[in-house]
Amino acid sequence: MMKGALFTGVVILFKFPLKAFVSSYRKAEIEMSCDEGSPEPPVLKVFNRWLLFEAVSRADRRALDGLLQYLQSHEKRLIDEEFKEPSTGKTCLPKALLNLHNGHNDTIPVLLDIAEQTGNLREFINTPFRDVYYRGQTALHIAIERRCKQYVELLVEKGADVHAQARGRFFQPREEGGYFYFGELPLSLAACTNQPDMVHYLTENSHKAADLRRQDSRGNTVLHALVHIADNTRDNTRFVTKMYDLLLIKCAKPYPDCNLENVLNNDGMSPLMMAAKLGKIGVFQHIIRREIKDEEARHLSRKFKDWAYGPVYSNLYDLSSLDTCGEEVSVLEILVYNSKIENRHEMLAVEPINELLRAKWQKFAAVTFYISVFSYLVTMIIFTLVAYYRPSVGTPPYAYNTTEAKVRLAGEIVTVASGVFFFVTNVIYYLLTNPLCFHSFIYSVLVLVSAALYLSGIEAYVSVMVFALALGWMNTLYFTRGLKLTGTYSIMIQKILIKDLFRFLLVYVLFMIGYASALVSLLTICPDKKTCNDSCPKYPECRDTNTFSEFLLDLFKLTIGIGELDDMLKGAQYPVVFLILLVTYIILTFVLLLNMLIALMGETVGQVSKESKQIWKLQWATTILDIERSFPVCLRKSFRVGEMVTVGKGLDGKPDKRWCFRVDEVKWSHWNQNLGIINEDPAVISLLYSNRSPYLRDGLKLNAKDLKEGQALETFVTGQTVMYFIKADNSHELCSTKSLPFSHRTTSLTVTNLASEVDIQLRLPCS
Repeated sequence: MMKGALFTGVVILFKFPLKAFVSSYRKAEIEMSCDEGSPEPPVLKVFNRWLLFEAVSRADRRALDGLLQYLQSHEKRLIDEEFKEPSTGKTCLPKALLNLHNGHNDTIPVLLDIAEQTGNLREFINTPFRDVYYRGQTALHIAIERRCKQYVELLVEKGADVHAQARGRFFQPREEGGYFYFGELPLSLAACTNQPDMVHYLTENSHKAADLRRQDSRGNTVLHALVHIADNTRDNTRFVTKMYDLLLIKCAKPYPDCNLENVLNNDGMSPLMMAAKLGKIGVFQHIIRREIKDEEARHLSRKFKDWAYGPVYSNLYDLSSLDTCGEEVSVLEILVYNSKIENRHEMLAVEPINELLRAKWQKFAAVTFYISVFSYLVTMIIFTLVAYYRPSVGTPPYAYNTTEAKVRLAGEIVTVASGVFFFVTNVIYYLLTNPLCFHSFIYSVLVLVSAALYLSGIEAYVSVMVFALALGWMNTLYFTRGLKLTGTYSIMIQKILIKDLFRFLLVYVLFMIGYASALVSLLTICPDKKTCNDSCPKYPECRDTNTFSEFLLDLFKLTIGIGELDDMLKGAQYPVVFLILLVTYIILTFVLLLNMLIALMGETVGQVSKESKQIWKLQWATTILDIERSFPVCLRKSFRVGEMVTVGKGLDGKPDKRWCFRVDEVKWSHWNQNLGIINEDPAVISLLYSNRSPYLRDGLKLNAKDLKEGQALETFVTGQTVMYFIKADNSHELCSTKSLPFSHRTTSLTVTNLASEVDIQLRLPCS
């Protein structure tokens, strides 16, 4: 009875408010004029967020009839909070753009017209999302993402902000928990979604053109954004590189003094550096090999054809940012020392990087490397002799009153000096934000600690010294990088230690601790020493406080096959259970885990062998840059590889001089006709002296007054005959003609009897 009355009361309670709401809604929907004889009064609708969003979602423009009158009569606007989605701050305009039907939504022009008549058009168009995921996104972003150029044009004409930044969590990089990073700006979104028509409109419209130089909150330009979305697939690389060149050239026209490719982000990285750091090999290769034949934009090229003869090309590669000689961070250093990318060995094989490293090796790195190998081996031999012939009588520091002792003192000084050298160099590299060489740093610390203990008179210096000696000899593996055979072997050792052995030890230690805990618990407890005096039994007959550590050692011996089961069973309280546990331990560790380790190591060796050449080149490149970094900046410049070449004219009409590296290539697949070459004459003569390689073209002269007698001249030949004309003392002319098979490309001529004023000239014979 009480339940029925309660139910009736609830129904009455909710019934009357519902009726009142419906009645008030109907009264507010239609208001009739009471004047007789007047025309039928207009119908005034009531609009709320739900009705408005429903109308634009269905693209029903008729459902918006009366919206303007309602807003004007109630002094409301479409950007009021009551018309926004509470969670995101989304207005009806983004809602309409998100619900297109065959690329159209007829309510969008109506909404813009209403906003314009209510005096808040620009604010209505540029109202951003405010939630954490889509914060900053505007209607223009949505129109671009939906690839609706007509609505993009309409929004820009009506005053859309072409520099609005979408900074929500959704628009962050994937490694930071986001989904799609495009550079925040509308122009970057159009570029990253492969919409060249949209890019043209945003940058060229007469209402408000997007600034190509604009950067997002990370300092990234549209070029940085394109590099970020590259994924090294063929289709993606094709569209990214095409869009990259389009934007680069487009920016150079209105802003001739700004090279968009040189703009750095907040991390101090250009698009090229970012491509190297992120491992975007397709974009990276395109940037460093970019060749633009258009004269107006040729200054944006990084590759220039010096000359061509049939399938033979002599290319000049701009080394700016690639090889900076320590003045700033170079792309080469990013590739070599950035261990986060897995394909960096593939990127080092891209020309001109590969030939650049080879030239560095031949010019200075090879000699320096072999000197370093010899010096280090001599140092370690001296260290070994010092440790082996150390005095066994007395306390340190020992007297140096004999010839043998004085020789030992010299060896100790050399050893300590090596420790100081490695310590100082590692600290300097670390302070310069360069990677720390862990092995050599630990070696130097051990040597210095051992020396300090020795001078303090502590005999324990020997314990530290032997660890330093062992680590020092292990560090000789570093020098195996110079040779392909030994370099691959050292890489295998590193990968096995870091990858396979670490995983094995992690599982093995857990097994060993677990079984040791169980087995030690089965041993009988040793009696109190006070009761049995010196006749107390010890492990393995019973267990005491030191039994656990000793038992761990015995289990390890069993694993490698040198343990004894009989000794371990002596103190077992339940021998059968003890034996069962021991057998299962041996099966799991000796039989299973060790064989798994062997299989994993075999797999690692196989993987390294497949890519041995490329992986070794990475180690080889690391060695070259380590040697180069050990030189002061002024010395690096003198060892710099390349030449200063005039590649054309700059925008100001002056010669465009750049430091370039020459790479000769042969392409039989196609011979270009429109080459855009710098020089018509393909002949090049290279004079080798004083670590420089100046080049002569046909008709140019080189004064040879500083040359020594017997100087060799190396000539690049593309024809069958080369003629050398040598004029000495302006009195007589020596002519040397040499015929070659067409397949030969080089020849040499040794010049003798050089006077103080000698001009060496190369001429091609007339055809």
